[in-house]
Amino acid sequence: MKEYILLHNDFYPKSAFILTENLKKLCQKLQIPIAGIQKIACENRLLPFVDELKYYGQILRALVEAQKKESKLLVYDSQTLLGILEFFRKYYEDLEFKEQLLKDFGIEVDILELEKCFIFMPEVILQNIKGLHKKRRWEGFKCAFLLDRELEKIVRDYYLIEEFENILGLKILTFYKDSLDYLLLSNKRLAHKMGGRDYYEMVDCGVDCIITPNIGNFELLDRNAHENKRASGRDDLEIPLLFISQIFLALFEEFGASDLLFDQHIIAPKML
Repeated sequence: MKEYILLHNDFYPKSAFILTENLKKLCQKLQIPIAGIQKIACENRLLPFVDELKYYGQILRALVEAQKKESKLLVYDSQTLLGILEFFRKYYEDLEFKEQLLKDFGIEVDILELEKCFIFMPEVILQNIKGLHKKRRWEGFKCAFLLDRELEKIVRDYYLIEEFENILGLKILTFYKDSLDYLLLSNKRLAHKMGGRDYYEMVDCGVDCIITPNIGNFELLDRNAHENKRASGRDDLEIPLLFISQIFLALFEEFGASDLLFDQHIIAPKML
């Protein structure tokens, strides 16, 4: 089996740490070979404020390095995935961008081969978890699955919701929304207002938890939970945010709340 290099958005280190530690444990349990970890600061909606070539250059470097090592990037947050997909779109559609990028970084690339050098984490989990003995600890629970609006077609094409429900025993309600974490840098008051709006919309559907592959969503809705609650004028703050890796790791009985780092959440999960 080809080794993977874990790649994630490190724009929010505390939130990224919870995701990364859980994924490392899950990869070990599923015997997914990991050759290393890379991190980049990836948030497409901040592009007006950063050097575009430098921003996409970090993605190009990560892809080229994986290709040289004959490995594949295991992308495990949706913001990084969207950054990579946008890189390829610009490479194909913007000749000036392509020429300047290759000139600045002095790299000759086979773009078709680079497209084979990354994969999104849920696909790898589903490939490796089927057939393993596990307990359906989520049977009877209902969750909201908070996904980036741009991923709707991918999720539908790969039947991810149906696959997740079948393996986990969860009832899943999908919510496709734009990630609003970038507002934390420019207008915190608005960020907390909008974050509270999205959080309580899902809570009021009667869910037991909210799952997301987006580190920015976790940062806004969990790390800023008390601020969001005040901005919304609500008293309740009980429904936790969970990463996909935590949901799957919890299927194995040897992993308890402390292993899943539930104590590092602002809204502490209490279901295990």
